Order: sequence, then structure tokens, then C-alpha cells
Amino acid sequence: MISFLSFLVTTPLTYILCPVVCAVFIKNIFWKRMLYGLSVLLFLVFTNTPLFRFAEEQWYKDYDKPLPEGKTYKYGIVLGGYSFWDWDRNRPEFSGIADRFTEGVRLYKLGIIKKLVLASDGSIIESKDGKGLQGNAKGMRKYLDELGIPEEDVLMEVFANNTKENAVFTKKMLGKDLDTASVVIITSAIHMKRSLSAFHAEGIYPDCYITDTWVNIKGQGVSFWPSLGTLVLWPELLHEWVGYVVYKYREN
Repeated sequence: MISFLSFLVTTPLTYILCPVVCAVFIKNIFWKRMLYGLSVLLFLVFTNTPLFRFAEEQWYKDYDKPLPEGKTYKYGIVLGGYSFWDWDRNRPEFSGIADRFTEGVRLYKLGIIKKLVLASDGSIIESKDGKGLQGNAKGMRKYLDELGIPEEDVLMEVFANNTKENAVFTKKMLGKDLDTASVVIITSAIHMKRSLSAFHAEGIYPDCYITDTWVNIKGQGVSFWPSLGTLVLWPELLHEWVGYVVYKYREN
């Protein structure tokens, strides 16, 4: 039931279709037209790419900055969601937010982070009851070794199912070392604000490094024409907004 309500709140179709449904049951012609007009307006809002881009950039603008020059970190915590384990081909299969992982690897290679912490992901997750999603942590360790990252420099948290659990289980894994160690979180720009809220709630105050940002492509503008592709992007941002509010409510 909670998952269904979450789906309704985080899909723009809910807001577009609600006025239409209400209009069906209202007899007053004026209000019918107003509700239909509202539905059309909301459709134009949720399919407007520049507007969506502005909303998303405002959400992560406070974190859109480089890491302090010359600073190094003991732990680089890469939040999951970037891959699943391909059991048929015995390798990780990466998604569109693979930048979380590749930038973590790059920062390690540059010596900016000393140990790579994979805070759960579809490629390494282990269901405690053996009935849920199963990744392959051993296989991922081998994959990282092939990339030149030795086992002793990789820590894996394999049980978290969401961002809140990422923070709780990572703190449990690293223990008191987090009280003094320098830490940076690496995750998608849109995900950073909610992630920091979850880690702050656990007494962890890391620096942040964002990925998956909007890019200005030379020679290519952003169209104002309605885009169904933009409509599909909104649920992720709405999910972040709702999740952040829920985390703050629980803190209070």
C-alpha cells in the first residue's frame, strides 16, 4: 500500500489526470473548463525540458563544486544503483548513472581517496533471507581487481535497500573510524541532498562529489517543445523531494 501511494505521489500523471477525473463528476461547466485547462497546463509544465532542468539544477546547485584542492580522503563512499550483476555473462551491467562508480574509481586512481566503499548496489547486494535480490560481491571484487584496485582497498556494504540504510549500515561497518576519518560521498547530483540528510542523521558529515549533472552541449540547444522524455524524468526528482521531506520529518 505504501509503495502504491509513493508511486501516485511521485508520478506527474497523478497531477495531470486528477483534474480530469474531478471534471467528470462536476456538473458546473465553468469549473469543468477550469479543471480541463489545469490538466493541460500541468501537462505543459511536466513536459517542458528547460523548466525541468531549472528545477533539477536548483535542487543540487549547492553541491555543484569541485573538491577542495589537495585534500585527500580515507573513504570514498559510492552510493549504489549503478549496476546489477549479469549472472549469464559473469560481469556487472551498468545503468545510466554509472558515473557514480566510474568517478569513484577515477578518484581512487588519482589518489584522492584511499579506500573505495561501495554502499550497496544491485551488483553486490545480498538478501538476508536468500529470497530477494542477489548480487555477486566476490565477482565484483574480482572485477575491481582487474581494474587495478586491490581487495584491501575495497569495502562493500551488501545489505542496504535504500539510502537511509546506506547510511546506517555503512556507519555500522566502518565504526568509530568515521568519527575522525575524512570522508566523501559520491553519488548522482539529484540524489546528493537526500543522501547527506540520511548520513547527517547518523552523525556522519562528509564532503560531497556529484555526478550525472546537466551538461551544456556546444551546438545543441534545449527545446521548449513538449517532450514525453521529460515527463519520464520527473518521477526521479519528485521521489527525491518526497524522500527528503520524509527524512526531515523522521528526524524531528
